[in-house]
Amino acid sequence: MSQPRLLDRRLLLGAGAAAAGLWMTACTDGRLPEYSLGAGEPGGFFNEFTALLANTVDTADADFRLIPRPSAGTAENLELLRNGAVDLALALGDAAVAAPGGLQSIGRLYQNYFQLVVPAESSIHGMSELKGKAVSLGPDNSGTQFTGLRILEASGLTTSDIIMHPVALTDVTAAMARGEIQAAMFAGGIPVLAVDPQASPQGSSAIRLIDLSAEQRVLSERFGGVYAAADIPAGIYGSSAGVGTIGVASLLLARPDVPASVVGRIVEILVTRAADLIPAGALGAQYLDARSLISTSGIPLHPGAAAAYRRLHG
Repeated sequence: MSQPRLLDRRLLLGAGAAAAGLWMTACTDGRLPEYSLGAGEPGGFFNEFTALLANTVDTADADFRLIPRPSAGTAENLELLRNGAVDLALALGDAAVAAPGGLQSIGRLYQNYFQLVVPAESSIHGMSELKGKAVSLGPDNSGTQFTGLRILEASGLTTSDIIMHPVALTDVTAAMARGEIQAAMFAGGIPVLAVDPQASPQGSSAIRLIDLSAEQRVLSERFGGVYAAADIPAGIYGSSAGVGTIGVASLLLARPDVPASVVGRIVEILVTRAADLIPAGALGAQYLDARSLISTSGIPLHPGAAAAYRRLHG
């Protein structure tokens, strides 16, 4: 990942003054100030959640707007934040903790379930059987791929043992049906509608989940509680039995220079409008749990968020 350019102090001050001037202009001509929000790929939870959050901010009569910016996901969002290309963004907790880079958190949103699927009729029943197979661990420059590579290593495999073949989330089942890949990993709630044959039967093929319990135990030993044990119940994607998997928190992050008033208002919306922020079909537990919003995997809270939580919960 490239490092942000070091800016001449005079240029930085000039840019800050220009930004402040634009903000004042927006306020005086009736337009609300806008803050960009790093999202995710089409069909994914990040993309759905940021759209819901932006709409809820609008309907909550906040004195600002959030503008979602599509991205490949966590890794790109972290880069965009560090380079100042976005003001806020979603990211998986493990990747954020690995390289916090001075970022601050607004809150822990929900638990992502990592899901490894194969065609229903596949002979693959464990990670070790992926050797020599074409596998998607998520799009390049995504948080799914970051974690997927760690899961691969935890299983005893390396990238040289598989054929890396990244595909978009919306193309997973079609790519399997075409024989391009024999397995795919993705993350989100349960189910992820973009790959659920029951939700989109046209052009979809039956899929089966692979248990990741053993890999979760290895990752937990190596990296701690950022990788939680989680269960996917029977019935998801038409499965007849539940499987164990890996849970990773999703964090809403902000640059330190985002105003405390903006961050505080977002926290209020997360707490009071949680029901409006759940993507369709989400069955995942711990979604916008008020008790866990401040459990940000060691990423410090933005001062505006900390103050808001104190106001709301004492």
